[in-house]
Amino acid sequence: MKVLHISGPAQGGIARHIQQLQRGLAPLGVNCQVAEPVAAAPGSVLRVYREIKRGQWDLVHCHGFQGGAVGRAAAVMARVPAIVTIHNTLQVVGPARFGARLAESWMRDKTAWWVTVSAYLRNYAWKELGIPEARTAVIANGVQMPAEIPPWQQQPVLGTVARLIPAKGIDIFIRAVQLLRPEIPELRAIIVGDGPEARRLKALTADLGLEGTVEFLGYREDVAEQLKKMAVFVLPTRSEGLGISVLEAMSMGVPVIATAVGGIPELVRHNHTGILVRRDEHGAIARAVRQLLRDRERTEAMRRAAFDNTKRNFSSESMFQRTYSLYQQVVNA
Repeated sequence: MKVLHISGPAQGGIARHIQQLQRGLAPLGVNCQVAEPVAAAPGSVLRVYREIKRGQWDLVHCHGFQGGAVGRAAAVMARVPAIVTIHNTLQVVGPARFGARLAESWMRDKTAWWVTVSAYLRNYAWKELGIPEARTAVIANGVQMPAEIPPWQQQPVLGTVARLIPAKGIDIFIRAVQLLRPEIPELRAIIVGDGPEARRLKALTADLGLEGTVEFLGYREDVAEQLKKMAVFVLPTRSEGLGISVLEAMSMGVPVIATAVGGIPELVRHNHTGILVRRDEHGAIARAVRQLLRDRERTEAMRRAAFDNTKRNFSSESMFQRTYSLYQQVVNA
């Protein structure tokens, strides 16, 4: 089976998700290839259409709203079935938001199946986008689990992994570090990821006098290795479909603090597998960090519960099998 993946210019969780599918579905006989990133424009539709015809693909798997608009339009022209994975809520406002909803309405009868990465997004898509319930599947992101829970970092290192965009709330992470540094002089913070907000966030770090404390590592392929350096993982996001970086942290045994938005409460059970805080509250994040670092026995139980829950419910093997079954169902329909 040959599957062409289409997405917008994604470098964060969507990109990592597609890479996972490429690697994990290959042993099942699925040849996954990724087209060049697309923008929602007629020229992109024509380019993808030509690529579909040239490659003789069995299925087009679209990701996100730009990828979904372009990939499905091209697939219709090429008479190839298409599915779309919704990774987050619409991140546009005004006319662009109306246009996205209009495009989704037009594509409703031309889409073989929709996938959402969380129950939260499934319910959002049913209500806000009007997609048919009968052709919707929830296939959560999955992570590759180590055989055993890794050792817990003993040094006070806070970390986050995120695309540097306003929705991820990294400014809140930096302000939480500012609150904590006076009482934890040896505190370090690492930020893994890149994006258009990088310059502004570095300027904020300098303004707050944190240049020797906060380190920007940029985009990294070795996310698991960076997670092992963290004593606490923080995701202060303002919007999240599920939170693959939260899963990755849990798989590495890193205690998690995250905002209770989107699909994150499906991963983090407050005070059991992590700590949930309200969005834009850096003071709450600082208090949670203190709690985790001071009560090591309780935090040890929390990180082990998170590891076990991730292994049981969010393994990459389950994601691969469910995706493969959907591919077969669509291609053989």
